[in-house]
Amino acid sequence: MFISKYKLLFSTLCILISITAVNTVRASTVFCSVAASDAWVPSKGYAWITEDGINASNSHYIYQYLYWQTSDRLKWFSQNSDSTYEPDAFFYNYNRNGTYGNYPLGYWASDLPSPYVDTQAFDSDNEKAITVGSADARLIQPGRFYYTVTRMTWISGPGNVATPVKLSSQRGRRVPSGCYDTLCSFGCDSNSNIRTVPFQSGYTSPGGRVWWWLDPGTTDQPWN
Repeated sequence: MFISKYKLLFSTLCILISITAVNTVRASTVFCSVAASDAWVPSKGYAWITEDGINASNSHYIYQYLYWQTSDRLKWFSQNSDSTYEPDAFFYNYNRNGTYGNYPLGYWASDLPSPYVDTQAFDSDNEKAITVGSADARLIQPGRFYYTVTRMTWISGPGNVATPVKLSSQRGRRVPSGCYDTLCSFGCDSNSNIRTVPFQSGYTSPGGRVWWWLDPGTTDQPWN
């Protein structure tokens, strides 16, 4: 009996240590080669946040559409076989009276290569991110639109105010390279996040926003 209890205690301790180690690693970044933003950020994108027609009081959908115009816009991904990509949508909650998306609720889908739902475990309460990323970004092809859609729990603040939304693109790598799970995707240690639509742009949810990034065919250039 004593041995069985000892083994159970030891196993539990090992699991806790393992979880702590994973979380510690997940919160860090990984080294990446230098890359200009026009070598991995989409040429243009579109985000749409809408209420769930079935249960609008506590759930919403967020759709994102992403387009890389040429192979040059995917250069960093193609040069790194373990590359990852995440289109993040952050919800403003610094004053604690906002309405924001909480962890994905049930349904999500994407045609990005090896898609996964990113965790909110390390997000600040000031900015909650909803993300469906690609664990194999080198397979993204130019000249076509990719989509992500996520049903999320909707947390309503006092007064149910319109909430500012920030859109961001993140490049990263898989560690270890053979793992395609959420916890194996790490952001790069430098120049990993590009704000394609900052909070200051006036984009609020529910609602939609089209954006371009270093696209010579438009006059809508990156935000400062």
